[in-house]
Amino acid sequence: MLIPTRINYLVALTLISGAAGWAIANLWPVLFGQAFATPWLTAVTMWLVTAALLIWTLLARKKIKPEKGKLKLDPLLAARSAALAMAASRVGALALGFYAGILIDNLVFSDSPASKERVTISALTALASLATIVIGLWLEHICRLPEPPADSKALPTAG
Repeated sequence: MLIPTRINYLVALTLISGAAGWAIANLWPVLFGQAFATPWLTAVTMWLVTAALLIWTLLARKKIKPEKGKLKLDPLLAARSAALAMAASRVGALALGFYAGILIDNLVFSDSPASKERVTISALTALASLATIVIGLWLEHICRLPEPPADSKALPTAG
């Protein structure tokens, strides 16, 4: 049985990766003589991941509670969707923290055009990561099985 994702776990992941992102963004110029690069491809990729997860969530939602006469979602596929949702929320939390750390570092030094571009890219990536967390939690909620009744008897064991 999968334990549902706790918000405080995601917050902890975000804070830890945020500290790592800020530290890397601060140390990078010292070690390599140039600012930490944040290409546009990071924001585009994260938004594509978010869009794909949203599409999967909407399709799964439609199949988990189908209209009469429609096909239902296979239980194994529902379990895999729940695992995907858990992974998406955790990766989203890590990416949110990392790019928020880079964003905070670049906000301090936002006097150059290149730094302003890094702020924009980091903000867009962090926003897509936050959307990934929300969609992942939603998909996990959709795939959650109802709790068994408290008075149900345990399954008989062989033996």
